[in-house]
Parts: sequence; structure tokens; C-alpha cells
Amino acid sequence: MSPAARAERDLILVGGGLQSGLIALACLDARPDLRLTLIERGDRLGGNHTWSFHEGSIPEHARRWFQPLIEHRWPRYEVRFPDLTRTLEHAYATCSSEHFAAVLSDRLARAPHAELRLATEVVEIGSDAVRLADGTELGAHLIVDARGPLDSSGGWIDRSGFQKFVGLEVELERALDPTTALLMDATVEQHDAFRFVYVLPFSATRALVEDTYFSNGPELDRAAVRARVLAYLAARDLPVRAVLREEHGVLPMPWRSVGPIQRVPPLVAGYRGGWFHPATGYSVPVALRLALHVAEHGPAATFGPAFDQLADEQERQTHFAHLLNELLFKAAEPNLRWKVFRHFYELPDDLTLRFYALTLTAADKRRMFLRKPPPGVSFLKAMKILPGWTFR
Repeated sequence: MSPAARAERDLILVGGGLQSGLIALACLDARPDLRLTLIERGDRLGGNHTWSFHEGSIPEHARRWFQPLIEHRWPRYEVRFPDLTRTLEHAYATCSSEHFAAVLSDRLARAPHAELRLATEVVEIGSDAVRLADGTELGAHLIVDARGPLDSSGGWIDRSGFQKFVGLEVELERALDPTTALLMDATVEQHDAFRFVYVLPFSATRALVEDTYFSNGPELDRAAVRARVLAYLAARDLPVRAVLREEHGVLPMPWRSVGPIQRVPPLVAGYRGGWFHPATGYSVPVALRLALHVAEHGPAATFGPAFDQLADEQERQTHFAHLLNELLFKAAEPNLRWKVFRHFYELPDDLTLRFYALTLTAADKRRMFLRKPPPGVSFLKAMKILPGWTFR
């Protein structure tokens, strides 16, 4: 690309999803006059997603600008297994892609030197410039490639399990408890995977209900899973007045990385760059840590010793999450995988929160394995997996 295009801007973000949005919001909070361009190939930001997170994973110093993203909040959440039900008194929150797009678009519109380009295709990304489909070249001190996974299904077959889901946002004819989120109802029939239903009550009569599978293959029969969501509600005497929205997804749960985090420009971020939680799909805490780093150091000084330290820690955490995935998908019987998670929810609450935030300590990691394996996990298969791993 032509050198003439260089350093026209401070920051160019490619991809209009969660990672780019958090970087934009964090950087504009730190430097309101930042010359920022966000480029999205679609006609709207955020896609069709619901991002959920434990509110305790949001650092206090980020809450000022992060708070507007919280669309719904519950003071507690519940998990259910055939022989265990637990309520955890920790705040849980969520943000729909529609709400995310509104908050981000408004912030970009108010920033004097920020620019949003929708329906714009980027065909080449370099260390300090991008080329658009129309031939335009744009340069910046920092380019962020946050275009999502390289391949969300077939490319991961040999090194990954898959989290698959169909979610329906529904209007109900009968009320449910709007104060408690149901993160995991694993009392449902298990198929070829660990299956659970996830219920987020947005009001007494409106909820997002997702049927989720941790499965060996990426195939998703949306019609069949949609029918199971409706059957779940019917079985609990919660008749549906209307289906307001549907979302679905197939996310890799890898036990091997596609490679180390890239430590030279451009900044490859989000799922594409390894900045996600491989064992849960919860992306907010990890994406937020990277966004706060860019905001603190500035686009021109993002890379360096502090970034290497952040990347080292993410790789350590990811290493352990890969181990958990390998044990789950290779050593556990599919219809008994729920016992692994039931086992996990017997651990202390603070460890559970650190697991979801991907901030486990070395002691946490050891503690998770200093117990008898749950029924359904092959001890011999587990022993073949564990020797090659260290709990750093």
C-alpha cells in the first residue's frame, strides 16, 4: 500500500462487533479528540447477538463509560442439575446487539474526530493502513483487525468442540421471576452433547430462552432446536404469546490454539486474535482487558512490554481453558458431560467468577483437579491428556 496514506488517523478499527466497540468506547473516554475510524462491512453494528457477563468482572475504573452498555441486570443467577440447584448472589448483566449499536453509534457521533463507515468492505489490512474495496487507502498509528473468527465451524474440526445454540426472545402469557437469571438448566434431556437451557427474564413476561449444546460437531439443526425451546417453555407452563426475535450461533471451543497471539502490528483482536474465553464463549471480560490496554497506552504505543505481559497472561489462561475443553470433549461421555459442570459448581463462588472472567490463579487451577473425576469422565483418557499440561 502507498506510504502516502500513513498516519492520517490515530486508530482504525476493522469490524463492528464487541471488540471494536469496546476499544472505541474506552479510547474515546481516555482521549475524546482521538481521530478514529470504525469500518463495518454490514449495514449495522453488532450483528445479532446477546452478550452476557458477570458484573463483577468489570473493573471499577471502566464503569463510567461501560455502564451505558448494560441493558438488563439481575442481582443473582441460578444453575440447575438433576441432583443440584444453586443460587449465586452475584450480579449478572447483558447487552443486546441492538442496544450495543445504539450506544456505540451515539458515542461515535458525539466525538469530534470519530467516523463510522458501514457497508464498507476492507480487502487488505497492513501494519499501518487498510485498503477498501473501492481502492481507497486509509492509514493510522494503529490498525485493529477484529473481524471475528477465521472459521467458526469446519476449520476447527480437528482441534475443537463446539458450543451451538438457538435463542428465542419471547413474550409470555404468564409471568416468571424477573429478578433471577437462569444460566444453566441441565435438568433437560441430554442428547449427543452437554445440553442446557439458558433463561434471561427481561421483564415478568419477556425473556430470552436459549437451548445450548457443547457438542463434538458444528452441525446445527435450527428448526429442531427452535422446537425444543418452545417445548421447554410449554413443559414449564409458560405459553408463548409471540416470538420477538431469534438468534443462533456455532462457536469453537478449541483444545488447541491456531497460533500465538500476534505481537506486532496490526493488532489482531477478538476471536480472530485469541482474545476470548475458549471454554465458555464469554467474551466481554477478555475483550475489555484488551480495550483498556489500548486506551491506557494509546494507539501509537499499544505494542511493547506491557502488551507482551497482557498477551502472556491471556495465553496462560487460554492454555488452561484448552485443557478443560480437551478433557470435556475427549474424556467425558457426551450424555454425562453435565456431571462435569455439576462438579464445577460445587467449587467456591469466587473461583467460579474468576473462571468466567478468565483470571484463574495457579491455585485455582490446581484446586479444580484435586478432586475425584465425576462419573462419566474416563480416568484413563484424562490421564493421557494431563501429562502434557502444566498449570501455570
